[in-house]
Amino acid sequence: MKISEDKKALLGLVGASVIVYNGVRYLLNYVRERRSPLIPVGTVKALYVYPVKSCKGKSVFSLYCDEMGAVSGEMHDRQFIVVDGKTGRFYTGRQKPCMVVIDCDVRDGILTMTYVDGRSVKVNLADVVKRNEVKTARLFHNERSDGLDCGNDAAAFLSDVLQEPDTRLLMYVKGLYTERGCVTTRTSWNEDVPPRMDKTAFADDAPYMIMSQASLDNLNKRLSDEAAIERFRPVILVDKTSEWDEDKWLSVHIGDAAFQCLKPCFRCVMTTIHPVTGTMDPSVEPLKCLRSFRLAPEGPLRDEHKDSPMFGVDAGIITPGYIHVGQTVYVRYKSSFRKSTPYYSP
Repeated sequence: MKISEDKKALLGLVGASVIVYNGVRYLLNYVRERRSPLIPVGTVKALYVYPVKSCKGKSVFSLYCDEMGAVSGEMHDRQFIVVDGKTGRFYTGRQKPCMVVIDCDVRDGILTMTYVDGRSVKVNLADVVKRNEVKTARLFHNERSDGLDCGNDAAAFLSDVLQEPDTRLLMYVKGLYTERGCVTTRTSWNEDVPPRMDKTAFADDAPYMIMSQASLDNLNKRLSDEAAIERFRPVILVDKTSEWDEDKWLSVHIGDAAFQCLKPCFRCVMTTIHPVTGTMDPSVEPLKCLRSFRLAPEGPLRDEHKDSPMFGVDAGIITPGYIHVGQTVYVRYKSSFRKSTPYYSP
């Protein structure tokens, strides 16, 4: 019996030692990263906000960036989502590519949605809040995220455009129940990223997606027909960087705002939708080209994402703040890349 108790004590001591070791290691890494230099790598070329998930985005001069995503005036990024009224399953351009040509704007408390052929609908958001009709959207992995139903006029408009009966529009407001959360996992790509969970309204993977113009230019050199930036739906587009430099970023700092890079943005058939016609490219470009040279390296990321190529970086907020076009972009590099960058100085 004594031996058994001794073994238990020993196992407990070993377990506690491992926890303490990992805690100290994380703390030291955190302090080291905070002391690493901020390097100027480029400027903000463009900013975008997408009020309705999968619909057309708005190019804006400035954004307020908070924990839930980008805000421009009355427009909140991915605040609205289109769902099947019976099942709650969400619609995106993957199933309904025509969604990317639905223009969306929010002014004076009114959401206006306009299809490419001129059909439109207006939704009074104060009325939506007053009715307080809560419905559930079912997203990836059947995760639940509640929203306020935006009424029958919006439903009729979307049912007509998407050619799907009983289509509904939901609006997320803070305080509603959601199972959406972006949790960092330890992989070779983001080994420096601290454990954290970022919340979103209806965005896929993270509150922010950051891209570089240089990487888009590199891709377009490989294509017979250039791909417009609208195919990739970034929130922040950075200019004057080296191509694929975003793979190396640990954090991004613009003005008063700071962003934690979480993981690569893994691409799907959304990139094949023409942003003007709302139709998918029959040759599956530029996704096919990206798959030829931008798949994740062998390991956990490839096992999880398989043939989905990496393009851009998903990010969460560290420090909320305002950003605008033309500002200098500073980054901290991940430790494995820090000495390899030409800007590095010990």
